[in-house]
Amino acid sequence: MKKLHTLELQDLAKAIERQEMDLNASSLSFDERLVLILEDVISERERRHMNRLIRNAFLKYPDASIESLDYESRELTRENIIHLAKMSFVETATNLVITGPAGAGKTYLACALGVEACKHSYRTFYVRMNDFLRNMEHLRDNVKEMKKYLRRISNYHVLIMDEWLAHVLSDKEAKNLYELLELRKGVNPTIFVGQYSMDDWYDRLGGGATAESILDRIVHNAYPIKSNETNLRRKYDEMKLRQFLESMNE
Repeated sequence: MKKLHTLELQDLAKAIERQEMDLNASSLSFDERLVLILEDVISERERRHMNRLIRNAFLKYPDASIESLDYESRELTRENIIHLAKMSFVETATNLVITGPAGAGKTYLACALGVEACKHSYRTFYVRMNDFLRNMEHLRDNVKEMKKYLRRISNYHVLIMDEWLAHVLSDKEAKNLYELLELRKGVNPTIFVGQYSMDDWYDRLGGGATAESILDRIVHNAYPIKSNETNLRRKYDEMKLRQFLESMNE
């Protein structure tokens, strides 16, 4: 075992140690035990790789899952979400547009899909739109670093842009956004999460040629997901409050 650690084969050493503790393994042939050990090593490495992708995605809800979605309250079709979780939209670089009122669980749904993307080994990244625009503004006097930042963001297989068009963009902000979407168009999909329907986007993008160019790079290959009016944040917060009050009376 020490030699395996010396060779930096800790995964293999741990798999062997786990098997040695399994009483049922003693009845297996050498080949059968070897196959199980190798499967154990591969599974452990895949698990670590997935966890690293989720950690580096900086998801707002890294523990979000499609299994825990409240489909009935959201009025979402389970079959459609499960199909999206298979990541076919990544293969076709199809954008997802998740819209609905505040508290409707839009960000949670986006993060759940982000977790699924990580499970499929897709590099994923979550960013609030205001943070992206603020970073671009901060780098405005350093063209080299700005291009480097744009290239890094554009290269993610799945980009989640939350709080999409929460405010009306200035001309400079719209142009910075255009640069990002131009790099991603037809290559990698973006999940847009916001309160405003696509009909409102032109005005909130500031109108004019830049707004038209941005829309042209999104809407023709975009799948809309509309949340209903149920305020899930309020629903679950009130549930937590009831649980707390009940514990106080115990």
